[in-house]
Amino acid sequence: MELQPVGSSYKRMKEDHGTFSDAPVISTTESSVDHANFTVEDAVETIGFGKFQLKLFVLCGIFTASDAMEMLLLAVLGPVLRCEWLLEEVQVAFITTAVFIGMFLGAPGWGKCGDTYGRWPMLLLVGLWISFFGFLSSFSPVYGWILVLRALVGFGIGGASQAFTILAEYLPRKHRAKTLIIYHIFWATGSCFEIILAMAVVPTKGWRWLAALSAIPLGVSCFFFYFIPESARYLMAAGDREKAMKILREAAKLNNAELPSGELQKSPVLARGKFADIFSAEYRRTTFQIWPIWFGIAFSYYGIILASSEILEFHKSCTGSGTEVIQTEQGCHCNPLGHADYITMIWSSLGEFLGLPINLFLMDLIGRQKTLAVSLVGTGVFFLLIQLCVSRGVLTFFLFGARALSSAVFNTVYIYTTEVYPTTVRALGLGSSSAMARLGAMSTPFISQVLLNASLVSALWVYGAIAFLCAIDALLLPIETRGRAMAQST
Repeated sequence: MELQPVGSSYKRMKEDHGTFSDAPVISTTESSVDHANFTVEDAVETIGFGKFQLKLFVLCGIFTASDAMEMLLLAVLGPVLRCEWLLEEVQVAFITTAVFIGMFLGAPGWGKCGDTYGRWPMLLLVGLWISFFGFLSSFSPVYGWILVLRALVGFGIGGASQAFTILAEYLPRKHRAKTLIIYHIFWATGSCFEIILAMAVVPTKGWRWLAALSAIPLGVSCFFFYFIPESARYLMAAGDREKAMKILREAAKLNNAELPSGELQKSPVLARGKFADIFSAEYRRTTFQIWPIWFGIAFSYYGIILASSEILEFHKSCTGSGTEVIQTEQGCHCNPLGHADYITMIWSSLGEFLGLPINLFLMDLIGRQKTLAVSLVGTGVFFLLIQLCVSRGVLTFFLFGARALSSAVFNTVYIYTTEVYPTTVRALGLGSSSAMARLGAMSTPFISQVLLNASLVSALWVYGAIAFLCAIDALLLPIETRGRAMAQST
């Protein structure tokens, strides 16, 4: 190092830090002089959890609840259209598959755009997209149109995880898991509300009114986006330090807190949204192991949602109760959903809320990986129990348990994936994982609505086996994210 004479820099250090000996000052590099600088991670931890995070929690949650309504529409739409349009089982399955094909195609692209152009603009575009095509699908004149329009809805839903990403990136480590677990209450509420809405609307107004009304809340939620800020982590990765600093100051003011002393650390513009980064040496194994879990849990979660009406039909034939199956001239059959069926579906949807205390208790206690494994094993067990010929009350409990634990897995894997990938590819990592989930979801109708009609036992064993295999995969994940800081780049 080069020795410099005592000068103004020495005087400033003397004023700032106290008395120094009359010795020459050793110059340092710029990075070491900027020891007072702080990162976005430091700022988020210092600001803590307060009104700023609560505002994001509610605004992003409204969007997520509205998104859940569009997804749960599938649980009712298939059985209703089977009777109204005299559809075969395979045709009913394709209505659901079309949505998930759209999600599979949309999720990686929305994720890459979120990392490249920002989380906020993609979230707004996604909300408008889903609402528009969801409303338009209520006017579908024939079967082909409902497939196309619901596929376009699915394409938009593939990017809905941007809301989850924005919220997660503003949460301090201590509160992140608990907040994101409780955040799932919005999805659960939207799910239950959709079934209640269907019970009130379909018998009197028909499915078209249900499709139209289900699309409205998502469009309305877009008006609240004015109050949702862009992710400061993204802004720093994009090199926009001034805007990031402005948002962090506002967050600190709202939380009655102060930012760390110094300035927000300068950061070079980082390459963002690169597919190669999720396959780097650091993340390759995680990527290849997390994808099957996403596939398996979407396969199971949407399977129990879609199979509920079919299982209820099986239960009626098993116990000799319920309504008579209608046989059409074309040879297809339908069993219209009755009031008791809607009540059972509501009860099973309430299982989503049970996933919250399960995750709250386990996630920080035993970690993300073991929580995934425990919930996956429980999901598999409840799937196998459903095949038993039992009373309607016991069957409802089995459906409730499968729904609760599968939703707990979904909640956990969302949190794990958000935490494990760095800011530069976080939305892409979540989007590509979501695409794998859509492969599982687009496959499940052929098990829950086709194979199940041929053999209930075979279908349920498929679901149970996949859940057990995913549990083993979860235990072997290479990175545990409990207490881990959210990385900025690879």
